[in-house]
Amino acid sequence: MGKREGNRLLGLSLLLAGIVFLLIFVVLSLRAWKNYFQVKPKEWNSITRKEKDVEEKESLAHLPAKNILFLSSYDSYDPVYQKQLEGLEDVFQDTKVHLDSLNLHLYQSKAAETEDAFLAMMQSYLAKKALPYDGILLGDDRSLELAMQFKDSLFPDIPMIFFSVHNMVLAKSAEQNSLVSGFYCLPNLEDTVVAATKLQDKAKSIIAIYDGSYFGTAARDDFQSVQRNFPDYRFAGIDLSQLDKEQFLQSLKDIGKENILIYMNASEDKDGNIYPKEQMEKLILKEVNTPVYGYFMDENYPGFIGGRVFDYRSMAEEAARLLGSVLSGKVEISKEPMKEDSHSELLFSKRILSAYHLSLKRLPKDAVLDDGISDLWTEYREIILIVLLPFWVLFLFSFAFLFSRMRSKKLFRILEEENDHLAVEQDQLSHRLRYDYLTELLNRQTALSSMEELLKGHTDFSCVLVDIDNLKELNELRGYETGDLYLSAVANRLKLMEKEYGAVASRYGGDEFLIIFPGAILQSNSLEVGEIQSAFYRSITVSEETVYMKASGGIAYSHGNENPKEVVLSAGIALAAAKSKGKNHFVFYTDELRYKKEKINQILNMVEKAIQENAFYMVYQPQVECKSRKIVGFESLLRIRNEVCSPDQFIPVAEQYGYITKLGKIAVEQVVRQLARWKDEGRDLCPISINFSSYQIYDDDFVDFLLYQLERYGIPTRYVVLEITESILFEESRQTKAVFRRLVDAGIELHLDDFGTGYSSFAYLPYIPLNTVKMDKSIVDHFLSANGDVVRNLISIVHDLGMVVIVEGVEEEWQYEKLNEYGCDIIQGYLFGGPVLATEIN
Repeated sequence: MGKREGNRLLGLSLLLAGIVFLLIFVVLSLRAWKNYFQVKPKEWNSITRKEKDVEEKESLAHLPAKNILFLSSYDSYDPVYQKQLEGLEDVFQDTKVHLDSLNLHLYQSKAAETEDAFLAMMQSYLAKKALPYDGILLGDDRSLELAMQFKDSLFPDIPMIFFSVHNMVLAKSAEQNSLVSGFYCLPNLEDTVVAATKLQDKAKSIIAIYDGSYFGTAARDDFQSVQRNFPDYRFAGIDLSQLDKEQFLQSLKDIGKENILIYMNASEDKDGNIYPKEQMEKLILKEVNTPVYGYFMDENYPGFIGGRVFDYRSMAEEAARLLGSVLSGKVEISKEPMKEDSHSELLFSKRILSAYHLSLKRLPKDAVLDDGISDLWTEYREIILIVLLPFWVLFLFSFAFLFSRMRSKKLFRILEEENDHLAVEQDQLSHRLRYDYLTELLNRQTALSSMEELLKGHTDFSCVLVDIDNLKELNELRGYETGDLYLSAVANRLKLMEKEYGAVASRYGGDEFLIIFPGAILQSNSLEVGEIQSAFYRSITVSEETVYMKASGGIAYSHGNENPKEVVLSAGIALAAAKSKGKNHFVFYTDELRYKKEKINQILNMVEKAIQENAFYMVYQPQVECKSRKIVGFESLLRIRNEVCSPDQFIPVAEQYGYITKLGKIAVEQVVRQLARWKDEGRDLCPISINFSSYQIYDDDFVDFLLYQLERYGIPTRYVVLEITESILFEESRQTKAVFRRLVDAGIELHLDDFGTGYSSFAYLPYIPLNTVKMDKSIVDHFLSANGDVVRNLISIVHDLGMVVIVEGVEEEWQYEKLNEYGCDIIQGYLFGGPVLATEIN
């Protein structure tokens, strides 16, 4: 075969191959058209509003000067708020309207915490305004709810337009006011669930993630309301506010591919840790291996498969136009009914659908894609590669020599660029691993792991561990941006100390800093200590209000005999001692502090062990009527079996570390059960008093537990008495009043215990519905023999207040006789018997 024939054959082969390739390309194109355009791209669903917008803006241009306030519960950096504000500003642009916006920062708060804060905030804000507002715009459920609650006091005679409101009941209630109208948008969560069940047709469970915030609670209610429409599925919720971080991560890891997962709203866990939206989304996507659906999204979040997306900007524009029409007199608000806002669409990501191998054919007809037209290469790359393979081989053989040097140079240049890029990323990653992202100080891991290197060549060194006492309150009241500014300011001061004193500072925790001074032994009068206190004792000015920051510190030093990490632990012990003294102190470590810490740990272990092994038991000391010398009651006292630890030791520790609520319920159950046992034996019952700690005031179910035990064993409430301490007199709060009112209404008497050991002011006695005042043994010891008139007068005053007097600590006959003479009602003490077991009482 000659050269010409060979070229002709090669040409025919290439022509035939081209025709085949063209046919395959046409077939693939037709398939792509069918597959990818049966669901319309998102861009095709947008409707041009330019002509209508121009017409409406021209009508608002003649609106006289007006002041309008936009209230939003979202934070200023929230995308929903930003889109709403853009919509409002777009409508009122080129008009005489002055628009103010106020972020209440309340949407992630619990409902009960926001009402007083909102009223105080608005009263302060409105008092500073020179001119009143002509109209109010409300951009969410919470702002509408609060505005309606306080409308008469804050916004009388002012028209209000709400929008982006999801709660139909709330919207209808607000519409009853003749000066209120607006737009509501239904959650339509059922649409998302229907789409999810079609896409994941093998799923058996539907799981939602939410928290206990206002929005999280509303989202949970929406989720539970659609459950009845899907009886074949198991509905379950993950409540972040009931879990710590580790528990939440484990809950995410437990979610399998057979589950449908919907992220509703969650930002704060049980420990008070806050997770910004982007961080929470990334955390969920990292831990789960199943598609994640969204709820009330302003856009389809990166990595989410899809869900209902709302156009908050368009909602705001409609509300602004309506308010403009009301203020111009074109619309009478009392005759303007609220309307449903339809600015939403069921949006899905084709990229995520493809990643999970989910068919587009199963999407609802009204669903749209946010990825536009499909990439044929992504869908059919295997087929295209097979078709192009012969041409690619031919191309390689034909032009390999011509492009070999060019490709080599290009690859070499790419490798160099990639190498430089990787080196930069490695440096950045190394920096992020070693330093705190906010303060640019060393992080905890780096500081601890490199202590020996930092202290190389230094025998003496000191460690200062500082904890900011009120950073949490600053974040909650002024926002995390303010807290970050304060932390950055502290870090800058510490960096100056690093240069001046050769110190090494690190961020040890969220509100803790560790400062190491190589070669220095700090004393209480050291300049370094004063500099540290000055760095943390700063004031922050927010909205013309000054916030004074407080910090506690622990200081420990070493002459080189201890491991550096042990010295840090010693500083931590000193810090704990400083905080126990009321905070805002700096304390130096001593061996006595370590002994106290170890002693507390021993007592804690003993209490925990006793709870697990049911080793607590009660003893009873009789209370005797003075006149008749007859037993009229007992005081119950808690003990630990087979332990030498006294109540004076383990009760304060239990109060400090949160075990007192458990011990209180143990005491109640044992006392009521003992009363039932005596009742069954046919004995005459008399009241038994139980000690009630001030820490138990915040045990929400204590009263219910006590009443349940009495009902369970059939014991009348008059046979149980609660002895409270004087410290509760300073806890004058709604919680305290509510607890004591429930107890008294149920027929349970309250006795004031240890009167005379604390403040002992009679002015506080009417605050609590007391029946009896119990005078402490110290009054008998100090006044009965030397100055009996003091005791006589105290008894007389208590009687004048209509209360009974019990005196404890009576050990001598002459003490009993004097108290009887002074009119004491009941006495308690070793004269008539000490605490004994129930089996020893006749």
